[in-house]
This record gives sequence, structure tokens and C-alpha cells, in this order.
Amino acid sequence: MRRILWCVMLLLALAGCERGPDAALLKRELQQRLDSNFANGLFTVHSFHRAGSAPFRDIEQDISGVFVYYDAQLQFQQDYSLTAWRGLNIGTLAFAIGATEAGIEGFRSRGNTRGDLLHVHGRFAFQPDTQQGWALIDQPEEQKADQAKSGEPMPEGRSPESVLADARKLLQSQRVGDPRKSLIIEELSRAVRQVDLRNARLEGKILLASGPVGGTYEVFGAALAQYGEERGVSLYSADSRGSVDNAVHLKSRAVDFALMQSDVAQLLYQGLTEEGLLPYPDLRAVASLWPEAVHLLTLRGSGIKSLGDLRGRRVAIGERGSGSRVNARVIGKAAAMQVGDFAELRELDLANAILALEAGDIDALFLTEAVPAPALQTLAARRDDLEFVPLSGNLLKQLAADHFSYYPLEVAARTYPGQVRSFKTLGLAAALVTSASVADETVAMLLDLLMTGGDALASSDYRAAFISRATMQLGLALPLHPAAEGYYDDYDRSTPQAVSNQ
Repeated sequence: MRRILWCVMLLLALAGCERGPDAALLKRELQQRLDSNFANGLFTVHSFHRAGSAPFRDIEQDISGVFVYYDAQLQFQQDYSLTAWRGLNIGTLAFAIGATEAGIEGFRSRGNTRGDLLHVHGRFAFQPDTQQGWALIDQPEEQKADQAKSGEPMPEGRSPESVLADARKLLQSQRVGDPRKSLIIEELSRAVRQVDLRNARLEGKILLASGPVGGTYEVFGAALAQYGEERGVSLYSADSRGSVDNAVHLKSRAVDFALMQSDVAQLLYQGLTEEGLLPYPDLRAVASLWPEAVHLLTLRGSGIKSLGDLRGRRVAIGERGSGSRVNARVIGKAAAMQVGDFAELRELDLANAILALEAGDIDALFLTEAVPAPALQTLAARRDDLEFVPLSGNLLKQLAADHFSYYPLEVAARTYPGQVRSFKTLGLAAALVTSASVADETVAMLLDLLMTGGDALASSDYRAAFISRATMQLGLALPLHPAAEGYYDDYDRSTPQAVSNQ
């Protein structure tokens, strides 16, 4: 019976490729999403073209339907910056209209003016509806053809290269499991990362530690490495567990550069004794990159409305080695909260923390990420009971006074799907850091990539558009690398207007 139903649904979807939702309906839906999920009246749909469709089947959600692709031009009705450090940005826009950041062209790193056009390639997902013909649904995940299927036996390795390929395939297919399986996956992941790093070093590449796979640091690192290769700079970006993990790699000289939260860099420079890390006086700043925020999440009905409500609850604070974990501890300490105040504190990576939250195994989780955080966009899109817990103004002022890297931040409403109210939280910055021992010319090469990347680099990761000379030293509380200091001085002398708005 199930197979018959699937065949019927598939035939309906295939038929939709021919008749499907028409262009007029799609255009209205696009305008409605712009107004309701981003900013009312900011854009009008200047032109619209239905670009084809294809059936899909989402096994996990047990739904079938049709993807409808479109090309459109959106016209600004007022001046607006999609890369401002505060407010709704291009990450929220892309998610709202079924596009990727790379599928939006025409935004400018210094802001757009009224009348400018954005060129958008996106898609909507529809399901057959007996009453309306077609009903818009949340975007299901596209299946990866090369992803290993759960339970599929791994092919027998015949060489070191094939064993490494098998290990990568296994890591792609695994997410959670029993403690023994998790331990194996964790150690295997670490071993594969070390092999990749040493191979890249043998090839003479500059090494950058980024962040967890799929996170903003890892995505940006990959984009920067690709742009570097195009510019003749051989750069390898390695994923990691996060900011603290990156500092360990830097200190051991396993990498040359790292992406790191600005506040974690400050703490590591001074010493983070609770993490077993002595002061790291050779840590040096290169550039501040984009704004980030602490997210404290729960589900509606948990009874958690403020930080104090976490007492007696089960909370995921981020995996060991992550900046999220550091922030959770700093905030807890400022609020005079002790470990014993909680029913349980769990050190989970983001993917497992989200699964635990949805399964009811934890009551809340901390995440420090760029705004918007892609994983939270996806979570908020499929649930209507996600709650962002605000932090009190007094606590934020206290943290900002105690730590140079922090500032109070209000995350605008509509940043995430279904988020109808803004929320106050702790703001900081993502930073590019290095060691004092890294050669001046190597630091200058990385800065050249950042300063010349502009819209070309932003086309691979929109966060690159946040990078400007006016913001590249914001929130940095550790010394600049001498080459970075010299680079900025030379740049400011040649283009004094670049820092006029600092």
C-alpha cells in the first residue's frame, strides 16, 4: 500500500513539473515572504521567471512533492546594508526566500541604495493539495548521493588511501550513537584531521584551523582557501572542534592561523586555567571578521524564560574545545551560578545538542555563532516552539565592563523563522589569529586575501562582506602581529578614508 501511495504521489509531482504552481502564484509567494519573513516594504519583486521544477521524496519526513526553481530581480525600496553588523542580513534573507547566499548577487559590502537590484536564484517546495492544488511546505533537505547509507557495509580497504576514503565515508554517515560508538567516531575524526594537516604541510601549504563541519568557521575557511588558491596562495583549511581546540593547534605549531572568538582569544592570551591552558603570550591578532552572538535556546513549555530559570535543569553548554562552552561558563560565573545548581551539564557538539533538545533529553542549549546561525535557521523552520532566551541588561553591561571583547547585542525579530520578538544577548566578534612566530610575509598574504576578496570572496560565503578596514580591529584585546600592525598602518596612509568611520 505504501508503495502504491508513493507511486501516486510521484505521478502527481511529475505532473506538477508540467502544470505546477504558475509563475504568478510563485511571484506572490516570494513577495509575501520578503514582507513577512524579512522586512516589510524593503523589496519589490521587479521581475520573475519560473525556471523549472523537479519531484522530490523526503523519506525522513515522509513527504513527496515538487521543487520549483525561480530567477528573480528584487529592487530595493530604500537604502539598506545586508552586511551590517547589527540587524537583518543576507543570511536571513536567503533562508526566507528559499535561496542560498551564493544564489544572491548584487549586494554590496558597503550597502545598497534605493533602486538597486538583487539577482536571486532560489526554489520553493510544494506538496500536492486536494483543495488548493499546491501547498507550500518547509524546504526538505536534499539527499546527498555520495553519503553513506546507515548500516551499509564499508568496502574493504586495499591501500592506505582507500582506508582513508572509507574513514571519511564513515564519518559522513555517523552523527550520534552509544558512548562506545561516539568514542570511536571522535578519535577517528581526530586521526583523519591529523593526516590531512600533515599532508597539507608536506605540500607546503599555509594551514588554517577553522571550526566544526558545517559551522560558519568551517564554511568561511573553505571559501578563503579556495579564493587563496585562485590568487596563487596555497592555503589549507582544516575543520576543528572550535576556538579552544584551535589555540591548542596554534600553540603546537600544527597550524599557522586559526579562526577564533575574540573573547576566547583574549582569555587564552591571559590563560584559561579552568580548561588546563596556561597563558599563551605568543598569541597574536590579525583581524576581526564579523559579529557573533551567544544563543540560549529552549522549547516552548519548558518554563525557561531567563538565565536564572536554568537552575535545576539539564543544559548543553557546548563540546570541550568550543567557544560556546567558554561563553556558557563565563556567563554562568557572572550570574553567580555553580555547577551544582544544574541537574546536568552536558558537553555536546551542536548537532547532538539539537537532537537532545528535540528528544527531551536536555532543557536548553548554549551556542555562540554568527547571526543567523545556519543550524538554528533549519531548526526554527521545522519547529514552531523554539524560544530564544534573553539575557538581562545588567548582566550584559557587567560582562562588557569586565571583558573588552563583549558588547550588548539585540538580535532583531525575524532573524530566524518564527522569531516574532527581538532578544538581548552577548555580542562578540569572530577573529583571525596567529602566533608571533609566523613569518611577516605569511601574515601579509592572508591580509591581502581578506582585503582584496570583497564581493568575489563574499560570493562563496556572504560573511566575507562584513570584513572591512573600518571593523578589522574591533573587539581585539590581544596584541596585533607586527606584520598586521604594519599592514594596517601602510593601508591607512594610502587610503585614510578607509578608517574614517571607526
